[in-house]
Amino acid sequence: MEDLNEHVLTKGMLVTKELGGGTLLGVPITYGDSQNNYGTLCGIDNKPRKFKDEERELFQTMATLLGYVIDLDEAKSRIQNYSVPIVPIEEGVVVLPLVGEVDEVRSEIILEQVLTKSYQDGIDYFIIDVSGLVYDDKSVTNNLFKLTQSLKLLGAIPVLTGVRPDQAMDFQKNETGISDLTVKANLKEALNWIGFQLIKNNSTNGSPVYKGIFLFRKIIHINYWFFRDCCYR
Repeated sequence: MEDLNEHVLTKGMLVTKELGGGTLLGVPITYGDSQNNYGTLCGIDNKPRKFKDEERELFQTMATLLGYVIDLDEAKSRIQNYSVPIVPIEEGVVVLPLVGEVDEVRSEIILEQVLTKSYQDGIDYFIIDVSGLVYDDKSVTNNLFKLTQSLKLLGAIPVLTGVRPDQAMDFQKNETGISDLTVKANLKEALNWIGFQLIKNNSTNGSPVYKGIFLFRKIIHINYWFFRDCCYR
């Protein structure tokens, strides 16, 4: 728009009156194979004039670069969301295998999704497998402790599995309360502790399946919280 005071779209706008006229150059910022429009990169001159081809090309390049940045940010966000694989085992029982590094950003995503899942689905037992978790500093242990304590506040019982020797030493060294949690060597032991039994399937493939007495333990769990609340009133 070479003259804001003359262009049909801008001559009646308040911002045009405040600027006293001028020239506007706008280039759309697109992302996702140019299928989505994020916004517009604008350049304004307070005097009417015609932008040079070099200026137009510069703005186009800048808009393209911004589109690439948005693409990368969207991709990172999707990866982080997919990196919280909460696996349902049975009603009220889920498994969260933590793999790789857990920085502050991913930790917040995990905490948000885990607590939302626990609250919405009424989870009783949240098995957290840490065998694939990378420990690089104390914050990992602190974030894991924060996660387990938050689950307890929602009435879920966190169960840690797959703790390696180096992780156990890290727990003790950092003196967190995480060592007071229920810890089992692997997923099989955790499920047995909850009340599941490994029974050979009678189908043609003969694959073993977990069935069992989870309902009985669930009733005990519910009664425990009920009587505890009554006693503290």
